[in-house]
Amino acid sequence: MKAPTLVAACFPLWLAVASPADKKAEQKELERTYQQGLRYEQEGKWQEAYYSFSSSLAIEPTAEAYFHRAKMQVALGAFQKAIGDFGNALRLEPKNPDAFRGRAEANAKLGNDQAVVDDLTQAITLGVEVSSVYTARANAEEHLGKHQVAVDDYSKAIRLRLDDPDPWLGRGIALTSLQRYSDAVDDFDQASRLKPDSTEPYFQRGVAYGQMGTFQRAIDDFNRVLRLDANHARALAYRGAAWAKLNNYSRAIEDFTSAMKLTPDDFQLFMARSSVYAAMGEHQKALLDRSEAVRLKPNSPEAYVARGGTYHQLGMHEQGLADRTEAIRLDPNFVDAWLARGSAYYLLGDYAKAIDDLNHALRLKPDQQEAKTVLAAARQALAAAAAKKAEVVVQTAPPPAKPAPTPAPEPAPATSVAAPPVAARSATTPPVAAPPVATPPVAAAPVSKPLAPAAPPKPADLKSPAAHNQHGRDLLYQGKYREAVEELSEAIRLQPDLALAYNARGFAYFLLRDQTHALADLDEAIRLNPNYLNAYHNRSLARKAAGDQAGSAADAARERELQKK
Repeated sequence: MKAPTLVAACFPLWLAVASPADKKAEQKELERTYQQGLRYEQEGKWQEAYYSFSSSLAIEPTAEAYFHRAKMQVALGAFQKAIGDFGNALRLEPKNPDAFRGRAEANAKLGNDQAVVDDLTQAITLGVEVSSVYTARANAEEHLGKHQVAVDDYSKAIRLRLDDPDPWLGRGIALTSLQRYSDAVDDFDQASRLKPDSTEPYFQRGVAYGQMGTFQRAIDDFNRVLRLDANHARALAYRGAAWAKLNNYSRAIEDFTSAMKLTPDDFQLFMARSSVYAAMGEHQKALLDRSEAVRLKPNSPEAYVARGGTYHQLGMHEQGLADRTEAIRLDPNFVDAWLARGSAYYLLGDYAKAIDDLNHALRLKPDQQEAKTVLAAARQALAAAAAKKAEVVVQTAPPPAKPAPTPAPEPAPATSVAAPPVAARSATTPPVAAPPVATPPVAAAPVSKPLAPAAPPKPADLKSPAAHNQHGRDLLYQGKYREAVEELSEAIRLQPDLALAYNARGFAYFLLRDQTHALADLDEAIRLNPNYLNAYHNRSLARKAAGDQAGSAADAARERELQKK
């Protein structure tokens, strides 16, 4: 019984032993498929080469076959698989510098910048001292924000090869990141001389000129780019920003709009164009652009702060405060959001809330000068309001024949106060390589004087309806609602069809909680001007305060319709 067992145990060993002829055939097939792969590679037939190297690897895994198959996968865009094959090649041949360079190339395509730096450092350690390797490592270092290290590597690349434009261009970009703009311009000059038909040196030089404040030179470079490539969206965007800096708003709008046609989902372009519209006073157009920016990037606190500013400009203060509150929810550490909402509360007369928000902004950024300025004004205004409330008017007993009239009561505190437009806070400056968020600078919130006990005397030259209307609005902004009603009534007496005055007086009555008179004035404003957006907004508020929820909703819907026009 033992003999069969011995035969059975030996049988698989006998089966596994290949004959010399079989091994020779296998080696021949291995060489044939590998050489066939090399021929396909030289002919640019990437897919066929990939299959041939795969056949070779199925016969016997070799470092050479893994290396060449990885190169084909890079050519075919299969970068992650290529990284795996380069790794297999290095496992079999750990000191192959070309495999490190190949894997670095694949990692660069995937944005794995630290892996690129690591692999190219290995290649350099193994003796690869060529310009392109230092340039590639510098590119990755620049992406990682290591600007000075990148400058050093670009300089090594330039020393190894003076006629290559790429390291000159790369070093210029790194120098721009270090704010060494004049040095950057010199490098871009050299890159453009070496490759005059390339758009990138001119574009990057234009960016550097813009950072230096020489906007006309920047425009000249962007013009060069657009002569070479009329569809260069970034050049259009940056040229638009430069035109805006020169206060040529119409050309800025034209460039931003042209860029949008090329990249219609670019959030930053809508932010940039909206800022120009705001600077032009076209707040309805700014609102449309900022609403689109919110739609494109709903998690951007900057977009909500900007749109909130536009809402305030249009007198839509509830929406403005809601947007700034949403910005704070999205990023509780965003100083500009706290400052913007605090400034809005200050201008709306809600000084306690303003103080809370501005203190929060200063806790986040103690050296924020604008927050300090507005906070001081809010504290002064709150103290003045408290002092006025504490005043006690002592009335003497009047003679029987001439009884004194009963003093008009102080207006009750209102939840919403008409205010001067609140400007949007600007977004942070974008990186050099990104399209600009060209938000014009915003002036600090105005500091109002403490409220005086008596109304200021009327100027003697207030004779026109427009002058009375403006003076009435000024009083409204100061919180002197009854005096505002008097001025606006005089404007209406002189010009009974002045819709602006009816709207302002209606809002003053709303703030005095006299909804009957408020609604009457706002109805008349809308009758005189059926497309008066702000009047619909104010009537919506008054109807809501009067308990007319359906009417309020209808007015709000009409307001939204007008915003789209």
